[in-house]
Amino acid sequence: MKVVELMNKNVITCHPSETLNIIINKLELFKIAGMPVVDKGKLVGIISQSDILKGLKAGSIADQSVADVMTPDVITVPPTESAILVAKLMVEKHINRIPIVESDKVVGIVTRGDIIKAVAECG
Repeated sequence: MKVVELMNKNVITCHPSETLNIIINKLELFKIAGMPVVDKGKLVGIISQSDILKGLKAGSIADQSVADVMTPDVITVPPTESAILVAKLMVEKHINRIPIVESDKVVGIVTRGDIIKAVAECG
């Protein structure tokens, strides 16, 4: 199975300059736990609930932006990648979501939940 078959194509993204308060609202509104960070159409990072918690330890989240707490080194895969390899990457790298990138554009995202759902539907 290719990752394109189970990725979410409606990717919620954010900008590095957005405040953490805005990001918390987005996470709650869209019922997600993290999102890619995009600047001028280019993937520049990823932010998750754990990144926000680290920011909270550092001080008031009202004073912090996405750029202050995001993970800049993002693991990505193309849409043609094997879903099994993506699952292995998640386990090995201790990550919960992987953006799917094609021609330097985020075209989808796969989460652990997407993989679990695909496995459950197979059997």
